[in-house]
Amino acid sequence: MWIRPNMQPIERWLRLYFGVILFAIYFFNPFPYKEWTFSGLLLIATAATGYCPIYSFLRRRKKDQPSVSTITTSTRTEGDTEPSPR
Repeated sequence: MWIRPNMQPIERWLRLYFGVILFAIYFFNPFPYKEWTFSGLLLIATAATGYCPIYSFLRRRKKDQPSVSTITTSTRTEGDTEPSPR
C-alpha cells in the first residue's frame, strides 16, 4: 500500500524538531511527563512518512492541489469581445 504525503516540507521539519524535543524530555526528566513524551514518537513518525491520518480524515490538501470546490467556467463564446473601458 502506497501512502501519499499530505504535509508541507516545513511542517515535516517542525514536527521532527518538536517530536525530538518531546521524546528527549523522557531521558532528562521521565517521572511527571512519561506518557506525554511518547507523543513525540507520533510526531517523529508522521514527519518521517509525510503522512498525517488526521489530515486525510479532514481531507486537507496541499496548496498545489486543487480543491474540489474550485470550478472554472467560461461564459464567453466565439463572437464575444472584450468590454471597452469607460
